[in-house]
Amino acid sequence: MPEASTQIVSPKSGTIANATVVKKFLFDASQGETAGNADWVIDEDNSNPQRIPTPLQSTVTATTAVTYWTGALSSWGIALAKKGHTVETLPSNGLITYGSTTNAQDLKNYDVFVVVEPNTPFTLAEKQAIINFVNNGGGLFLGANHDGSDRNSDGWDAPRIWNDLMSTNGIKVNPFGMTVELTNITQLSTNVLTASTGNPLLRGTEGNVTNLDYHNGSTLTLNKTANTTVQGLIWQNGTAQTSTTKVMCATSIYGTGRVFAVTDSSPIDDGTGAPGNTLYVGWSLYTHIPLFMNASMWLSKLQ
Repeated sequence: MPEASTQIVSPKSGTIANATVVKKFLFDASQGETAGNADWVIDEDNSNPQRIPTPLQSTVTATTAVTYWTGALSSWGIALAKKGHTVETLPSNGLITYGSTTNAQDLKNYDVFVVVEPNTPFTLAEKQAIINFVNNGGGLFLGANHDGSDRNSDGWDAPRIWNDLMSTNGIKVNPFGMTVELTNITQLSTNVLTASTGNPLLRGTEGNVTNLDYHNGSTLTLNKTANTTVQGLIWQNGTAQTSTTKVMCATSIYGTGRVFAVTDSSPIDDGTGAPGNTLYVGWSLYTHIPLFMNASMWLSKLQ
């Protein structure tokens, strides 16, 4: 995966210091992530997500506000930029490919692909590109939402789109060992994996995770027969941690790549977005920042 030197901002002084490891994060906007009231992008000037967020991320400093960019995932993008990593958007007309020499945004050029609540189904070629990307070392952030969250009324919601990728891809059935349950839950879960000492997602460099807040999200079923590495991290309250159902957050390894799945977009929402969209702050609440920043570092193999 890509690796180079860059500059990062010192969180104490706002000055620029050299860094030796840069990871490239690609946030998808090609699958209807801004349909209806959705806004799952890092920046969408004039309600149109562009490849490069503006103002340029080279102007981001330690004190840059989340409103610097417009998008419900802008806080996440800004947080990564402050660490010196590169963030881009795959625009609505962008292509999801792996190994294409004619696509400047081919997944082979990135370390982590972030897809939060897709609203249009992947083509067979796109599904295969995503799976091959992970198999060859890429990190996939898989974000879903509740049953019935069809933003563009095309008959497809995020749970069904991800399940279609798992079941009908021409490569392997359920490669990541997880399927999205067609559920709709709202709760603040404190049912975090207790045997988590040393777990880089729950006890990582970005902090400790003690809870996860859902506002109309789905859940996961895990299948260790399909993928022996799949691991639940957070369950619905009252669910045994040995359960393979009612999982709210999970990881798996496929080939040499990694997958992190969370089945609600609410915890990632920073409350900012295009005019007219109704958004709610979730990113800065509870222990969401440590969870998703740890996930970012883990997916990019920095921890």
